[in-house]
Amino acid sequence: MPRQITIPAETIYEEIQSLNEFPEQEIVRVIVGVTDANGVFLVPQQFKTYEITGDMYAELNSANPSWNTSKPAGTYYNEDLWHFIDLLNQS
Repeated sequence: MPRQITIPAETIYEEIQSLNEFPEQEIVRVIVGVTDANGVFLVPQQFKTYEITGDMYAELNSANPSWNTSKPAGTYYNEDLWHFIDLLNQS
């Protein structure tokens, strides 16, 4: 007979470990890991690699997208990358 066990939710923190830009190929590669509350990467862990390319790359470098209306064209903030990381996780 099975039993039910409730496991409390755990808060984790994701942090960008590294960022590589390849403008000629229109690629931004972001490596994300999990940290503790002090920002220290947990060991051991599996880092996740995300590549922002194509239409996402164009949107990342566009002016005033819907998710950040104050962003200028041709650049982005590291915080903007989370929008695309979330989209990639959903696909």
